[in-house]
Amino acid sequence: MRFHFSTGKKKKGGGDRQAAANNSSSAAAAGNTGDQAAQPETISPEKEKIGLFELSKADASKTVDIVAVHGLQGDAFKTWEDRHGTLWLRDLLPEDIPSARIMTFGYDSTVAFSNSVARIEDKALDLLNRLGGQRDENTDRRPVVFICHSLGGIVVKKALILAHERSSDPAFKDILINTKAIAFLGVPHEGSDSAWWANVAANALKAATIGLTTNNALIANLRKDSSALSTISKQFIDRGRDLLKQ
Repeated sequence: MRFHFSTGKKKKGGGDRQAAANNSSSAAAAGNTGDQAAQPETISPEKEKIGLFELSKADASKTVDIVAVHGLQGDAFKTWEDRHGTLWLRDLLPEDIPSARIMTFGYDSTVAFSNSVARIEDKALDLLNRLGGQRDENTDRRPVVFICHSLGGIVVKKALILAHERSSDPAFKDILINTKAIAFLGVPHEGSDSAWWANVAANALKAATIGLTTNNALIANLRKDSSALSTISKQFIDRGRDLLKQ
């Protein structure tokens, strides 16, 4: 099975974002030059797991963008599959919401949640840049719904915090004001101290590596940065209140 990934149209004020998204996407996209409109590229999920991938065809009938974000040790595709290989985001959800353009965001979660909290910000910015690059003048008022699993919810929270802090950027503001709902699947929220988050992070890693060798070094890094994870969730509270008003 193969998926299609479109780099989207260039947006006013978003040249740097679009360039960043294009440069970090698959090598196949490198063939686009000059002002030539980007064409959808065929991407094999077995070869390319980093990026923002469309699972349902984008056309004028789509009225909402749904973006899935996996968690620690997750995968842009396999996280959302059942044991029989059914990718429900692609195989089932379009039947229930035919008006949705459905995308899945893939990133190196081991890097994101190790060494430095700055890595979480990097992945959050990558999500904003790629999603901003997919939205143009015809779709920039389209509602956005995030579906996130486990610590992927931290990436989404951080992305919306950054979108608020940098709302002078038209594409970031578009994503911020048009995010209408977030589905948190197994995402921790309630911890108020770093010790609680340290345990949550370690347990998330252990759950993601059942049957595999536990990465003790990564657990240590997660514990070290647990105060930062707590801070992100606290900062998101105000952003979450805005969602409740919509």
